Amino acid sequence: MVSGLRAMDLRLSNPTLPMARAGYPYQQGPLLVESGGRCPVGATGMRVVDGSLPEGMALDGAGYLRGTPREPGRYGFAVEIRTACARAVEQVVLEVGMAPMLRVSALELAFSCERGGRPPEPQRVMVSGSQPGLPYQMSASGAPWLEIRPRRGALPPPGAALEADAVDLFIHPEKLDSGEYHTTLLTYAWGGSAPASTAIHLTVKPAGTGWDGVRTMPMVTPPGPVTPIPIVIVPPASLQPPPPPKPVAKPKPVAAQKPAAPKRPVVPITRSRIVTVPKITLPEASKGPSKMLGEPEVPKPEPPKPAKKSGGGDH
Repeated sequence: MVSGLRAMDLRLSNPTLPMARAGYPYQQGPLLVESGGRCPVGATGMRVVDGSLPEGMALDGAGYLRGTPREPGRYGFAVEIRTACARAVEQVVLEVGMAPMLRVSALELAFSCERGGRPPEPQRVMVSGSQPGLPYQMSASGAPWLEIRPRRGALPPPGAALEADAVDLFIHPEKLDSGEYHTTLLTYAWGGSAPASTAIHLTVKPAGTGWDGVRTMPMVTPPGPVTPIPIVIVPPASLQPPPPPKPVAKPKPVAAQKPAAPKRPVVPITRSRIVTVPKITLPEASKGPSKMLGEPEVPKPEPPKPAKKSGGGDH
């Protein structure tokens, strides 16, 4: 090493390293060295001379920073750079953040359709996380029949009205035979925690079975005899014919009633209404038979009855 050369003859071109995630392996390097031209860069050696690296990480002589940081934080340390003709000390900054967490709104989704029929309706899941604006990816191995359509492919930025990103899932069963199909949809981000998983189930029924896309519980046969119950299928109200109009009852003719004769009021007889008629005395001239009525009838005397003879005879 030649002493007397200034430190500015050697410098690092990347003193600020990409962010690391606590609990996840990290590897960056080598640290790039630039020369001022007075000393060509040849074999370079590096070591930490001041400060401290995050716990669990180390810097080797070739300038590679490796390890798994354990605690989040902002770490600054001094790195000595040595070449055959120069020496310099550069400050390096490494930020260790918490591993972002991703969440999905559904842990399990079920699709069903009939073979040769129309595909099932798409379903939607919402992706949220602890770090706004974080890009994420989704994948499902061994499921070419599943199409994933994220709206943005990243969490909403800070201050956005929404807290989650929408992802639509489409099923393409055109090339599938009847049967059951399963896959796991993984949602992950670089440096994030464990991926969020969603189980996907697809049921393809044989053609002509009348499958309507609704899962039903299997019928359980009771041990005892079963009395058949008639099933009446009532169509919806929109398909039922309108009820016939009800006959309107004609009013019966009312016979004309004669007005009732007014009742005479009953006047109770009291002593005050008893009138004493005075005795009328006819004059003497008026006595005798009435000319209008004729002579008064005089009863005839009855003849005497003959006396009964005695049974003894004359003596």
